[in-house]
Parts: sequence; structure tokens; C-alpha cells
Amino acid sequence: MWKLRILTFTAGAVVMGLEIITSRILTPVFGSTIYTWGSLIGVVLSGLSLGYFLGGKVADDHPNSEKICGIVFSVGLFIVGIPFFASHVVDFSITVLPGTQYTSLIATFLLLMLPSVLLGFVSPYVIKLGTNTLQRIGNVSGNLYAIATVGSIFGTFATVFVLIPNVAVNQIIFGLGIVLIASSLVGLKISPKIIAVAVVVVLIVPWSSLSVSTITHHGTLIYEKETPFSHLDVIEYGTNISMYIDGKRHSSMNANDPLDLVIDYTEYFHLGMLFNPEATDVLFVGGGGFTGPKNFLELYPDTQIDVVEIDADVIDAAKTFFDLDESNPRLQVFNDDARKHLSTFDKKYDLIILDAYGSNYVPYHLMTQEFFETVEKRLEPDGVVISNFIGSIEGKNSKLVRTGYNTMKETFPVAYVFPTEDKITNIQNIMVVSSNKPYEFDRMTLLEAAKNSPADYLVDELSKEQHFYQGSVDTSDVPFLTDQYNPSEALINPVTGKTVVQEFQDGQVEKKEHRDESINLGLGVVLAVISGIWILYFKKKVWNSEISSSNNWKTKRNFTNVKHS
Repeated sequence: MWKLRILTFTAGAVVMGLEIITSRILTPVFGSTIYTWGSLIGVVLSGLSLGYFLGGKVADDHPNSEKICGIVFSVGLFIVGIPFFASHVVDFSITVLPGTQYTSLIATFLLLMLPSVLLGFVSPYVIKLGTNTLQRIGNVSGNLYAIATVGSIFGTFATVFVLIPNVAVNQIIFGLGIVLIASSLVGLKISPKIIAVAVVVVLIVPWSSLSVSTITHHGTLIYEKETPFSHLDVIEYGTNISMYIDGKRHSSMNANDPLDLVIDYTEYFHLGMLFNPEATDVLFVGGGGFTGPKNFLELYPDTQIDVVEIDADVIDAAKTFFDLDESNPRLQVFNDDARKHLSTFDKKYDLIILDAYGSNYVPYHLMTQEFFETVEKRLEPDGVVISNFIGSIEGKNSKLVRTGYNTMKETFPVAYVFPTEDKITNIQNIMVVSSNKPYEFDRMTLLEAAKNSPADYLVDELSKEQHFYQGSVDTSDVPFLTDQYNPSEALINPVTGKTVVQEFQDGQVEKKEHRDESINLGLGVVLAVISGIWILYFKKKVWNSEISSSNNWKTKRNFTNVKHS
């Protein structure tokens, strides 16, 4: 029974740990949306259900402890191989079904269906092996299911609170596979133990160098971390240093001129100072590399800048790589959720800049009527809100932007729209400037204000009619978002774009991955050979030998049942 308890606990822990850690492979590409998490939960539950069914049939036909241990060993081998083929699975899924909400489902199915099915074998199998009499079947099954559930709870908490914040994704996956392999050895002979040692030796080499990342970086990776909220990378390319969050570029800094605004859309933050030149208290929602806040501190010496950033690791990266100086008395950084902070922090602002929306993920609770009402309460009477949406204002990629506009206009009846690219149907940053004060501006008035502003970034932009949207925003076919009704994730997919933002469009880009492909390939081949050896051994020595051993087990069981009768 102690062997069966070990298998049961380990299987429960690993299946939950694997489900959670796989999210760190998928979200950089598909976003942390309901589609991604629905795929993860649905595939794992489907696999376990099928495994329970098949495992029960196999257990009735050929109950053998060595066989179930061999199945668990096989799952462990599959899991340790995930870092070697995960990126290829994701690429294949994008090729087969690009740009839909079902793409993540294909990738999840290919990564998790097989291990989920095989781990589903464990529960019915161990109940069969652990029950000698019908009189005790309820006791045994209840005991083993309780152990499996405790294992799942342990795997969930350990992965979320201990492993992800402190250990690299590939190391966690290797560890889950090795734990399964080790637990299965309690019922296997000497040959599998030799194979297990070989697997561990192979994995020791790449633990510090192999990456499970599905993201291709352009430039040199100088920092990488799995934070509680995302996958964080800092990339250096020439004189530029960029911050990527879940594969999307959020900030860039010119190392030779840290105050330069490398990404064009950040220039539009200065619209707030054109609408409200007397603004002194400014809040940025979303820190990233703190490009905007640093620029404002330099250009507007009378301002007090507050920044709310939910991820402490992003703040630390900004300090280390993006010249963030928190000792500046005019800068106050809050490590908090923006909505929670605005709901509890009793301060009003002249300008609030919402820069927390991305191309692959929109925090749904920062898109609702209730959130915008909270923002309005934190504005001075002549205060201004700038919202940075990603999409287009017209065409098939416009629904997310128009939904945000539709929701905001209920709270802020005055709104101006500023596309940041010349063609309004392109996927781009769209700036929506809102206020309760009845500001009346036209493009020429703002252009003159830009010419007289300390920041002359917007002179060229406002010289073009395309950057001041004068049409009527159509909101007839888009939802109105509230806390109770919020299908915002359904609107993200049309504006997702490529899996990696192209940082440099012109010239030859040196593609430098943060892993050694030759080592990756070599270790993958070695692991594949070891797996082939195991499959041959399992088929010949375990699977094909099940008949005789199961007959012996049935004889003992029948004798026991007769004795109890």
C-alpha cells in the first residue's frame, strides 16, 4: 500500500504542477486569456477522464503493479522531453490554425493530452491493486482518492508559491518528470533504474542553459525571469535596451540617451500636457521600463509623478537596466494593482495615463465601467485621462478599441482619438484622451500648443490629419463592459498580431537565441534514444509479461475472496 500511496500522491501533484507550468509556455504566445486557461483546464480534465476509463479497463484485464509503475515512468520521460519540443509544438499550432481562439487549444492538446491520459490510469489501477476484498473497497478507494487530492493541492501550491517565483520553467518541468520517474521505481526492476540514472545525467547538463521559451528574441538576452505575473526578458540590441513581457515589447531605452522616447507611441503621452498645461500631479498606470515617467520628470520640473506597477520584478528590472532612480523626491512608485490602488489611495490627479493594455493581454478589470468611474473619482475637475489601446479605430481589428471607447464615454463624455500611424486600419497604438471638462480642441489648436510646449515631440505628428481622428466612432456593434459582463478576451484575438513584436523593421537583424541550439539538439537526440530503449524494454519485459503475472495475481485474489466468503 505504501507504494500505491506514493504513486497516487505523486501523480496528483504532477498533473496540477504540469498544468500550471505549461501556462508559462503558452501565455507568451497566446496571452493569459480565457481561451488559454480554458484550453489548459479542459484538456487536462478530458485526458484524466479518458485515463480513468481506459485505466479501469486495463486494471481489470491485467492488474500488475510493475505495469502501472512502467506507465508512470513513461509519463515522466515524456514530461522531461517537453522543453525540447514545446516551441515546435507551438509553431506547428500557429501554422495549422493561425490567428484564432482555438490555436492555443491545439498546442495544449499536443503538450498535455498524452500525459493527462496516462496519469489518469493511476487512480483506478491503484484501487484495483490495493483492494483485496469487496468489503474494503470503499475504504481503500476513499483513502487513495483523498491522497490524490492532497497531492493535487500540494502540487498547485508548491508550483505557484515556491517553484515559479524561484526556479526556471525548464527546471520545473524537468523536476516534475524526474519526480514521476523516481516514484515509479518503487515497483520496477534494475534496468529502469539504470535508464533513470541516464536521464538524470543527460538533464544535469542543460539545466542552467536550456530554455523552454517559445519566444524568439532579436538581440542579446541580458536578463530573464519568471515573475508571479509574466515571463520577463530584457534584450540588448545595439544601443537599445528593451523590456519584453510575455514576448511583447513594453519599453525601450537608448543607452546613450536614456530620456529619448524610442517607441513612438510614448510621445503621445504628452497630449495630456497640451490639454491641461497646468497639470502638476500625474499618475502612470503601468510602469514597464519607466520611459514615460522619466521623460516627464525631465521635461516638466513642476510635476509630481506617481507610478503604479503590479509586478515587483518589473520595477526591479527598471532600476537595474533602465536607469530608474526611486530616490527622486518627485517620483513615487507603488507596487500594487492599479484598480486596488485607485480605490484606496486618497489622492487626486491632473493627468492619469493608462498604459497597462497590451496586444496579447488586456487586464479585464481595467476595462469596465466600474473601473473608469473609479478613475474619474481620482481626477481633479479639469483632469485628463489618456488611455493607450492597441488595435485600429476602423476595420476588422477595431473592436477592442471601439469597445474601450464605448465603455469610457459613459463616464467621460468628452473624448478625442489619436491614431499613432498614418493608416487608421493598421494595428497600432490608439490614444483616447478623455475628460469630464468640456475641452474643445481641434488639430490646429493642439499643433500650436505642441510648438510652444517644452516637449516638441508631437509637432510632426499633429501636422498630419491622420493623427487626429475626426470621424464618428461606431459603437453600435461592440459591447459595453461592466464587472458583470466582460467578454474583453473575445476581442483580443483580432489584434494579437505576430507572436514577437518586430523591434527593427529595416536592415539585417542578428537572431541570437538565448539557448545553444546544438546543445539543445544533441541532448534531445540522446533523450530520444533513451526513450526508445525504454519503450522496447517496457514492451518486452513489462507489457508482454503481464499475462503470467496477472494470472498469478488473479489466483491469489480468488483465493482471498473464497477465504473471506
